[in-house]
Amino acid sequence: MKVKLRSQSKQSSSPRMFLLLALLGMSIGLDTLTAQRSQDTMTNPEPLPMVQCWVFNVEFMNCTWDGSSGPQSTNLSLYYWYRDPPKECSHYLFAGAITSGCWIGSEDIDIYDNFNVELRAPGRHFKQEMKLKDLVIPWAPDNLTVSSVNDSQLELSWTGSYKAICLQHLVQYKSDIDSSWTEQAVHQMQQFVLPSVDEHKLYTFRVRSRFSPYCGSAKEWSPWSPVVQWGSKSPRDQPSLTLLETVLVPVGLLTGFIFLIAMLTRLERVWVILMPRIPTLKNLDDLLTTHQGNFSTWSGVSKGLAESLQPDYSERLCLVSELPQKAGAQTEGSGGSPGSQHSPYWTPPPCYNPDPEQP
Repeated sequence: MKVKLRSQSKQSSSPRMFLLLALLGMSIGLDTLTAQRSQDTMTNPEPLPMVQCWVFNVEFMNCTWDGSSGPQSTNLSLYYWYRDPPKECSHYLFAGAITSGCWIGSEDIDIYDNFNVELRAPGRHFKQEMKLKDLVIPWAPDNLTVSSVNDSQLELSWTGSYKAICLQHLVQYKSDIDSSWTEQAVHQMQQFVLPSVDEHKLYTFRVRSRFSPYCGSAKEWSPWSPVVQWGSKSPRDQPSLTLLETVLVPVGLLTGFIFLIAMLTRLERVWVILMPRIPTLKNLDDLLTTHQGNFSTWSGVSKGLAESLQPDYSERLCLVSELPQKAGAQTEGSGGSPGSQHSPYWTPPPCYNPDPEQP
């Protein structure tokens, strides 16, 4: 019985030993894999970002590095040179507390020489070479002016911030009835003539510039200039009434209408008082019986008004009578005064004045 128990214990312990050995092997393998990955990371670090430089009107330059690969955990250093030894950036740009670019003044800009930059980090560096003449961005044109050359042409002029021979311009214009811009390229000049304009339209102009084609091959345009306009506005472009005007105009019209009605009502009452009544068949009896034919009292005209209508003067009565001709009247040419020859009327005595007080 004892021999059998020992053999069983040996058989049960052997699987446990195999399991322990397997677990130990897996642990060793994981440690080895982790160490190998750490070694690969040290030998093949992540690449440094690209550097992009833009020269603004040959006055200063900004060189920034791309952060699309992720935020940098450490500050990166930028060195630049042409033919001289590398020079570190003296004016860094920051995104938070981490460097994101470099500002370079005009004294360190030579657009016609190869420009070298090198981005450095602990244990890493990345070098690039650029042609700055292809990376110039001029300022936007300014002082835009529109003048009428004649009845059918307009001249647009402007000023640039760099040499005109190095700039190419793009003019855009449209009228108030156009839905899109019309473009026209202008080389080495700072003016543009637009023929066949309509004085009843409103024209809008704007200009931008590019460092091209004789001084470089830049692809980036400057910002657009402020717009300038010429012409008259269409009715649809007239400014709409403000809210205050929209409220005051109807209220003013309503107030005037009410005032007019009140004035007409008052005038009608005054007219009724001043205007005598016109007799009709129905009230003639009242005029004859009650007022004994006195039209003034019956019509309601005041005594003062009636007296004011009475004349304040008197006229003399002149009597004129005609006498029949007598048989013995003289004929023409028989002598006598001219009046007795031609007048069939008899001259009366002086006119009679019915008013004894009048002379």
